[in-house]
Formats: sequence, structure tokens, C-alpha cells
Amino acid sequence: MVRYLDPEDNPELGEERRRRSSPGERLARARESNARLTGTAAVEAAREIALRKLDARACSRKELTSAIEGRGFSSELATEVVDRLEAVGLVDDQAYADALVRSRFSGTGASGRALREVLARKGLDSATIERALSQIDRDDEAERAAQLVARKRRSLVGVARETAYRRLSSMLARKGYSPSVVATTVRDALDVWGNEGGSAEEARQWGL
Repeated sequence: MVRYLDPEDNPELGEERRRRSSPGERLARARESNARLTGTAAVEAAREIALRKLDARACSRKELTSAIEGRGFSSELATEVVDRLEAVGLVDDQAYADALVRSRFSGTGASGRALREVLARKGLDSATIERALSQIDRDDEAERAAQLVARKRRSLVGVARETAYRRLSSMLARKGYSPSVVATTVRDALDVWGNEGGSAEEARQWGL
């Protein structure tokens, strides 16, 4: 006869079950199972992993191959599967990089160095990254930087010009703008704010 032990009366059983079902152990079991697959079964299983990631969002080749390898498949099989997906148009690193640049630039205002770092973390090669970044020219950067600075005006009322300059410059630098764009954009904004007929307080803070 099987004896039932209530986990509430035997806490060590509940802990053991939690350990057995932890994410790490489940992944380890999946990796072991996948590593034993061969032939068509292995290809289909690896393909399913890639397709699930693509269902969630667009991915780079590197992200997909890493996901497949992380589930216990060989790098050779991961490359084969991603090559097939690329051949039918489901994977396109350049299109992915281009879309990511446009999205981040318009959404958060990220540019230059910051975008380059994001794309590199996605595993994209330097040529792909530079082509994607070429969508943004200096005029685009200057306009977007000016927009970001303008949004900060209200929060800087009561702040000395030197402090405002430092805060705005740091904000733009974190978003990847070049030193020349940062300096020009911030200086011009503070000059305008101090001379456009705003409050006397603003004129004192930001005027020449």
C-alpha cells in the first residue's frame, strides 16, 4: 500500500519537490533530453525553440543560435536551423538592426554610441551596425537632441545655468550623442531660454 505523506506535516518533502521543479533543474533536464535527439527530431525541436522566440519578438541570428545552444543543441545544429529560417525570410539581421535603431531613436532618443552598444549586445556585426546607424544623420540627431532638452526645461526652473548645462549634457551623453552635438544643443537651448521673454527668474538663470 502506498503511504501518503502530507507536505504540511513533512516540510522536507515540499522542499524536495520545489528543488526538483526549479527552473534550473527543468532546464538541465531539457538540455539532457535535447542532447540525445538526432536527425530530423533534433532539427524540429531546435526549430521550435527558434520559432517560439520569433513569435515573441524579432531576434538576431546570434540571439537565436544562443537560445538553441542554451537548450542543449550543438552550435552546428543551431547554425543550420537559423540558416534555414534566414533562407525563408524569418531572420534578417539588417532589417532587425534597422528597425531597432528607428524604434529606439524615435522612442527613447537613444543615438550614436548608445545604439551601437545595444546592437553589439544583440550579436550584430560591425558592418550591419554601421548601415543601421547611417539612417540617422547629423540633422536628425540635432533635432532629436533639441527635443529631449526641451522636455527638461520645466524641471530646471530655479537651477543655475552651470548646473542646468551639466545635467542636460549628462542626459544627452548617456543617450549616446556626440560631444559636439551635446555642447551645441545645450548651449543653444539655454541661450534661447534666457532670451525669449520668459520669466525674470529664467532670464537670470539662463541668460548671457
